[in-house]
Amino acid sequence: MPILSTMGLKKIYVAEALADGTMPGNGEAWLDLGDVYQETCTLKDSDPETTTHKSETSKKKITMVGETDTTVELSLMDPDLELMARYFGGEIDNKGGDGKRKWKRPKKLPYKEWALWIMPEEGLFIGCPTTRIIPKFEINYNSKGICLVPMKIEFQAELEADEGMEDPTKA
Repeated sequence: MPILSTMGLKKIYVAEALADGTMPGNGEAWLDLGDVYQETCTLKDSDPETTTHKSETSKKKITMVGETDTTVELSLMDPDLELMARYFGGEIDNKGGDGKRKWKRPKKLPYKEWALWIMPEEGLFIGCPTTRIIPKFEINYNSKGICLVPMKIEFQAELEADEGMEDPTKA
């Protein structure tokens, strides 16, 4: 049995979530999330709620554990108008006639669910068939600043790990 180490981040893919809650099949539906700023991507679980029941007459203890919320936090680096419209909503306007486009961010994010695969440099693909991507702007306007879009990706279903996945964009 090979030793399988999961390390590094190669790419993150998203596809529109399916109504039945299953993971979309491999193929053209999978899109590159965008450029992830170095050392910003973290997948983590919240601490679940725990309840401990103790007996009055013995040393018996029963500990019940609630659900765990899983999130991925990262910063998208220097997104273009298409990526901003994909994650924030809104429309890109080409009406200017001068070749310059405009985009307006809505005040409220549209409700949209995404399927997700995280492709490591090597090792296990981690995914979820239903997630919510919650972006926000963070632009540092100084000589070393760049446009970043911090994102919190909230898993709405069970986390999946796949050691046989190679590239979800290839059918």
